[in-house]
Amino acid sequence: MRLFLPPEQFSTDTALITDTDHLHLVRVLRARVGEDLTLLDNSGNAYHATITQIEKHTTTAHIHHAVTLNSEPQLSLVVAQALGKGDKFEQVVQHGTEAGATLFIPLTTERCVVEVPHAKREARLLRWQAIAKGAAEQSGRLRIPRILPVMSFSQFLEWSARETAATSLLDVAPSTQSLHTYLSRFPTPPDSLAMAIGPEGGWSNTEVSRAKEANIERVNLGGRILRTETAALVALSQVLYHFEAYRPEQRA
Repeated sequence: MRLFLPPEQFSTDTALITDTDHLHLVRVLRARVGEDLTLLDNSGNAYHATITQIEKHTTTAHIHHAVTLNSEPQLSLVVAQALGKGDKFEQVVQHGTEAGATLFIPLTTERCVVEVPHAKREARLLRWQAIAKGAAEQSGRLRIPRILPVMSFSQFLEWSARETAATSLLDVAPSTQSLHTYLSRFPTPPDSLAMAIGPEGGWSNTEVSRAKEANIERVNLGGRILRTETAALVALSQVLYHFEAYRPEQRA
C-alpha cells in the first residue's frame, strides 16, 4: 500500500495518517495493525513503514527507513488538455498520471462543447487533484502531478512562452509532422515538454494560426484519429519510449 502524506504529518520515525487518508486506509483498503506501507512526502522521498495503531480518526505508522523508487520520468511532461464532455478530463488526469505526466492544464478552446462555470472551478480542481493523488499512489509515482486552474488558449500560449517549455500542438491534419519526427530533433531530452490536445471538434483555424505565430509546431500521432481523452496517453507513451527506451544511451 502506498500513501502520500503532507510533510507536517511526518516526524523522525513516526507518521500520523488522518482525515480522508485514514478513512481510505481503514475502510477501503481494510488495513490492519502490523501491515506494511510505503509513505511518500510528494518531494521525491519514500519510506518503508508499518502500521502500529489504528484509532477512530487517526492511524499511526512507524517509519523504518527510506526506500529508493525510480518511477519518475527524466523530463517534465505537461499535458494541456481541452475540456470535453462528461469525465473525459478526469480520464486524462488518471491515465496520464499513471503514464508519467508531471503537470496538467485544463483548456477552454473555441470548439469546446463544455464550459466549467467559474463558481464550480475550485471544486472541480480539488476533484481533479484527488484523482491525480489516487492515480499516483496506485502507480507508484514519487510525486503527484500538479493541475493548474482552467486556462483559455490565449493564456496557455502566454504560459508556454513564460515557462519556455518545448510545446507542440497535436493535430490530425495530414500535412503535420509525426511526433517521432518532432522528438528526433532534440539531441537530448528537453527539461520540459508540453503537448496541447484539442477538443472533440479539433482546433479552430484561428488557434492553429496563433500557435504558428508562437512558434508552436503541429504534430500528429499517426494515421488514426484518436478520441481526445485517448490522445494524451498515446502521446505520453510515445515521448517516454523515445527518450527512455528508443535512446537508452541518453538515460545516464
